[in-house]
Parts: sequence; C-alpha cells; structure tokens
Amino acid sequence: MPEWHCISETPGINGGYPVIEGTRTPVRTIVAFHRQGAGIQELAELLPHLTVEEIRGALGYYAHSPGRVDEDIARNAQTLAELQSRPWPA
Repeated sequence: MPEWHCISETPGINGGYPVIEGTRTPVRTIVAFHRQGAGIQELAELLPHLTVEEIRGALGYYAHSPGRVDEDIARNAQTLAELQSRPWPA
C-alpha cells in the first residue's frame, strides 16, 4: 500500500482535489507549510488534528503527483486573487 493511502479526492470536497481523508485538510496546505520550512514534527504541532503518518502521506502524495497538487495551489491562488480584486461591498 502506498504511503499516501490516507489521501482522497472526492467530488464536492475541496473541488475534488486531494485532501487528508476524513479531515478536509488540503494536501496543498501541508505542502505550503513544508515549502516554508516547517518540518513534519512542526506540522504535527501546527495541525494537531493530523497524525505524523497523515502528514508524511500528504508529502508522499505530492512527491508522487506534484502536478495535481500544484494545479490545486494555482487554482486556489487564482481564486484568492479574483476575490481580492473585487470592490468591497458598500
């Protein structure tokens, strides 16, 4: 069984992009923290609802399928930019 067995992609949850199964925590979140220098133990402390195994699984999934996670990161960044460009409601 691959180390990323705890990762799921379900239509209607996070746009169908990969999440830690049963948590709705996107793999992109783990990857983003890790890119900023957070180690596995620090991630476990920052996200106490996740196990070390789940964090390793998310990073393993990214190592195996970086394109899928990078697509989610780009989609999320684009959505944020679009929302931030809207005028504030009066």
